[in-house]
Amino acid sequence: MRILGLVLLFLTSSFQVYSQQDSHYWTHQYGAQGLLLNGAVIAGTQGETALFYNPGAVGMSSTQGLELSFVTPTFSQLRTSRLIGDDHLVQDSHLGLAPGFVGVTFGSGIKNLTLGVTTFQRFRTDISFEDRVLETIAGGNDILFRGDLDFERDISERWVGINIAYTPSRNFGFGITQFSTYHNQRTSFDFKREILSANNPEDIIQSWRSEFAYNFSVTSAFVTKVGLAYRTDNFRLGLTYTSPSYGSIRKRGAYALEDQRINLLTGMDQSVSNRNSNLPISRTTPSSIGFGIDLNIDQTTYSFSTEFFREVQTFVTLADTDDPFDNMSNADLPTSVEINEGSSRVINFAIGCQQKVSDSKTFIIGFRTDLDPLNSVVINELPEYLGTVGSVFHLSGGGLFRGEKNNISLGVDLGYGRKSEGLQLADFSNIDQSSLFDANAESVVSSTFFSFTLFCTYDFIFSSFSE
Repeated sequence: MRILGLVLLFLTSSFQVYSQQDSHYWTHQYGAQGLLLNGAVIAGTQGETALFYNPGAVGMSSTQGLELSFVTPTFSQLRTSRLIGDDHLVQDSHLGLAPGFVGVTFGSGIKNLTLGVTTFQRFRTDISFEDRVLETIAGGNDILFRGDLDFERDISERWVGINIAYTPSRNFGFGITQFSTYHNQRTSFDFKREILSANNPEDIIQSWRSEFAYNFSVTSAFVTKVGLAYRTDNFRLGLTYTSPSYGSIRKRGAYALEDQRINLLTGMDQSVSNRNSNLPISRTTPSSIGFGIDLNIDQTTYSFSTEFFREVQTFVTLADTDDPFDNMSNADLPTSVEINEGSSRVINFAIGCQQKVSDSKTFIIGFRTDLDPLNSVVINELPEYLGTVGSVFHLSGGGLFRGEKNNISLGVDLGYGRKSEGLQLADFSNIDQSSLFDANAESVVSSTFFSFTLFCTYDFIFSSFSE
């Protein structure tokens, strides 16, 4: 199955290119404080975002209410050079809304016991690359080369959580949020190389077309998050533990592949085609431990948070060996597809500063890392690591404005990342009739990522929720 192996080699490369940013652990932050402090809120989180950041702090607020985090327009751009040629640049620009957050906390009727419910999007990524290269073949004035690349990747994951928090004293809190997560991802890849007659471009001399697509769906996997919070007037401490995902109700995947080679110079005409759906898959996420500390000096609060994510050992996500002709052909030519995934350990951190100007106004700045977990996708044991956006660094700033019945925050966040690593998918600018079917390219791929987010969050406090 040499043809299929080469196809999957390209597929491995393409998945590595795009699987980095959308699989980072600290890509999105939530709520007024979480956005302004860039996640430095494990110790000092306030409001309903504590349901996610630190469940132990949920019952330590003097009021309960409804928090909505939305209206967050985001512009992001991913630029990748030398992916399909030394002189080529492909890019994806996206303007949309960052994932939002909704949380509600309320009294349980039992002293010191608080309940809460939340839902938010943990991941939301939509990447699309497409490009075409037209070249004349060196040494031949009557033949042309045409190369096409189309890539789409869409990942979404929603978390729904129920919380119970116990606050035995004004200084100490303990809580658990039980999340149910819903994960979907879809990837499609279309890669074409053709050599045509310049006089009659409808006549194909050589052609290699490769297409592959797969999708995964994980319904209601569970994640448990435990939090502890300790607070005094000038000092705050927070600890969290987040479990790996477990107990999913349904995990299914599907794939489709097409590979066709035509070479009129040698008389070759080969085709591989198969698709299969409703296949069982495996998927896991890392456990993590978070720590945060806040120090209040006069009217200024300094915040620090960090979270350690464990390594995920390489595991088989999807494996399938199938007869594409369902025993209707006399030839025995099964296709085998195996997708393996894994990630390295990561330690992210965030620092922030809050300057209280008045009881109703606080200015905040924050900085955080969103380090690359080096996610790997290996297909049929043919690894090919292509770097795109690696570690991303974020800087935010804005103001938090408190009213009698609501809190409002306004701010911006800038993100930047750059990485140069891995060999290019193919060199479309250096193709001739003898190398059309070769899968060898030597140049290193470089990628740059930039994002700009303008956010506005609201924290409504209704009197019916007040203690």
